[in-house]
Amino acid sequence: MDGVVADNMPAHVEAWRRFFLKRGIVLDAREFRERTMGMPTREVLAYYFRRKVPRQEALDLCRDKERLYRRLYRPALRCARGLRSFLSSARRQGWRLGLGTGALEDNVSFLLGGLGLRRRFDAVVTAAQVRRGKPHPETFLALAAELGVAPRRCVVFEDSLLGEEAAHRAGMSVAAITTSHGAGEFRWACLAAADFSRLTPEAVWRARGGARAAAA
Repeated sequence: MDGVVADNMPAHVEAWRRFFLKRGIVLDAREFRERTMGMPTREVLAYYFRRKVPRQEALDLCRDKERLYRRLYRPALRCARGLRSFLSSARRQGWRLGLGTGALEDNVSFLLGGLGLRRRFDAVVTAAQVRRGKPHPETFLALAAELGVAPRRCVVFEDSLLGEEAAHRAGMSVAAITTSHGAGEFRWACLAAADFSRLTPEAVWRARGGARAAAA
């Protein structure tokens, strides 16, 4: 969702920076992108606090951080270029459409509800529905099961390296959206694009079985 449905990761990074600075931790943006981007919020907390975070403490801290993110991003709320057309085209061709995210329901409702996109997806799996977040494949495997689609026939659109790893471990193809990382940083993506404006479902499906492609 984040960084794919919308180019909102800068707002998340800034929210994390402010959140941790108040607690005496200076966030390194590169480390954040490479080591934690795509993880559920509770796991990001454990990574930076260097300790297990009890459930209630994690929930309280998550609420603080996510409220800050929503306040920062609300004025800029908009979906990725070309996404609506891509989803409409995929639907006409009979694709099953799902969304798997490390976010909790508040942020899912904020983004998908605010953009009017929730009804576009046949299934949504959030952090609350899985035990292990990315890079573990559970999120994507649970989503494939809800969609009734074999993992080998799934294509995952990912902006994070941990998400790419999760999709690869699930046995799925990966299309990289380069809002958070350059195309060359992805290891398994069959295709890389800045957004959906020059993508078609046909091109994505063809790329699964061929050489790596790029759509700037």
